[in-house]
Amino acid sequence: MRKLLKNIAQQFGYDILHLPTDPMLRQQLDLLRKYDINLVFDVGANTGQFGQRLRKMGFTGQIVSFEPLPDAFQQANYTANHDAAWTVVHTAIGNFIGETSINVSQNSYSSSILDVLPVHVASAPDSISLYKINVPVQTIDSLIDQYYSDVSRLYVKIDTQGYEKQVFEGCLRSLDKISGFQMELSLQPLYEGETLMFEMVNLLREYGFKLMLLEAGHRNYNTGEILQAEGYFYRDSPYEW
Repeated sequence: MRKLLKNIAQQFGYDILHLPTDPMLRQQLDLLRKYDINLVFDVGANTGQFGQRLRKMGFTGQIVSFEPLPDAFQQANYTANHDAAWTVVHTAIGNFIGETSINVSQNSYSSSILDVLPVHVASAPDSISLYKINVPVQTIDSLIDQYYSDVSRLYVKIDTQGYEKQVFEGCLRSLDKISGFQMELSLQPLYEGETLMFEMVNLLREYGFKLMLLEAGHRNYNTGEILQAEGYFYRDSPYEW
């Protein structure tokens, strides 16, 4: 019976033997299952942490990770090398196609196309920018057909350090192919010109994506103030479009 249940689960992109015990992870996995997600775009992959987390949660569907920093891309690509269902692409994702400069932070994962603000550095000193490099930029609209098929149920995770709105703007023509989004939401500006949490929540709601789950994120440990949260957005109904 266990083998039968495992085979059924794997048809939908999951491994029933890997069930997380953490309540927040269980809620995330429940949403992925409810919407039959079998394809994930991992925008801002860094060294592949999110892809690894998905696998540990039991997700066995296709992952496409996008990472602009050369060193982080190489590490993510190495991590994904053994996984036939995980592809890593060396590019930034935004609302245009071309090239831009990115600020490379000391800790790598705080790197951003936008300039980091003092409030972020005060809460995380290793988020300080060390130098800039030029990187290619593409949009989800320009890439989606390379990976999407008629049976795809696509989920887009965006971790781009204040550049989330621009990534969203670059997929507006593809929204009918997207079931859900996950993204960092800032309660106050951490990067110059970033769009804050409540505006992003309202923007996604306008396009039919409801905030289903909110997870506390980065905080200033000296003051206790929460600076960011992780938002999980899905359509009202898994099959409404």
